[in-house]
Amino acid sequence: MQHYRRQVAGGILFITLVLIAVVVVTGVDSLLARLDHFPVIYFVPVFVLKLVNWTLRYIEWRYFLGVIGVRTRWRGPTTPATPTTPPTIRERDSMILWLAGLTLAVSPGKLAEVLKALVLKHLTGVEFSRSAPVVFMERLVDGLAVILLAGVSLAFVTGSLPGSDLSSGYAVAVLVGTAAVLLAGIALLQVRPLVLGLIDRSARWPLIGRSHGALRTLYDSSYELLKLRHLGPMTLVGVGAYFTDAVGFYILLRGLGVEGSAALFAQAVFILGFSVIIAALSAMPGGAGGRELTIGTLLAGVAGLSRGDAGTATFLISLFQVWAGVLVGLVIIALFRNTLFPPALDREIAVYRAARQP
Repeated sequence: MQHYRRQVAGGILFITLVLIAVVVVTGVDSLLARLDHFPVIYFVPVFVLKLVNWTLRYIEWRYFLGVIGVRTRWRGPTTPATPTTPPTIRERDSMILWLAGLTLAVSPGKLAEVLKALVLKHLTGVEFSRSAPVVFMERLVDGLAVILLAGVSLAFVTGSLPGSDLSSGYAVAVLVGTAAVLLAGIALLQVRPLVLGLIDRSARWPLIGRSHGALRTLYDSSYELLKLRHLGPMTLVGVGAYFTDAVGFYILLRGLGVEGSAALFAQAVFILGFSVIIAALSAMPGGAGGRELTIGTLLAGVAGLSRGDAGTATFLISLFQVWAGVLVGLVIIALFRNTLFPPALDREIAVYRAARQP
């Protein structure tokens, strides 16, 4: 457990340093002056939209749990599977686990999110190799959703890209390239005979062979989750989730005095979506650094904001895009520590880490 604590603590330290860097680059006096004139009432709809975003993303988590056979119910205890009933998780426990994941996600490469699958195993008995793909699916549908949003909005902002710090050709290349890699991976995993053949062949390999059963379970779970009937609807839910963030970003820009228009809204959707993609590709803790640099650069180059306005907008969206989730997750972890991380969980972690050792 200590290993994951260090990962999360390191991630929080990194995103803190990045936020401090945004303040320094913007200028403390410039940032404070703009925040002093920012209408506080604008924070209300932005926070409500953030709650909608979390709700939609929680729906993804809950849906994917159902796909792997974990039933969610409002009343009654969380229980493992029996010969006659499926594993069941109480809605309260499911929500607590998902909200805690908002903090775990700031670990380098989001590696600490593996704890969600280990906690789920401790609560419901569902094997780690079966539930781990759910964590991956959350990231996948988020990625596909922002690619769709950024791609559609790019058509409306292309005219403002040439001559700025980001050409339309580069933006298209990033969006198409990222989408192609994701879709190719999905298509490959759907070729069941090929993948199962490779897994069965690996059973004879040193080190990997001992994990053959877990690999089969991992693949079977991934294969089911990646079916179009699951992936399609949840990607649309992801589009809705990130669209609410884009609307919140637009409201923040209006609060800074930027004149509202359809063009500004399209720019807000594109800038936020593209920054999420760059943040994911950077694999930095919480996507910090890549996201802030992308947002600040595009707000100045595409939307034409001054350095002070661009820096303040970057500061504010970072608070709502990352820090709100981190703080909520920390509160949840503090309040429900015994539910999430009881001493018995250390055994699950030890087994998982031992299985990864050569």
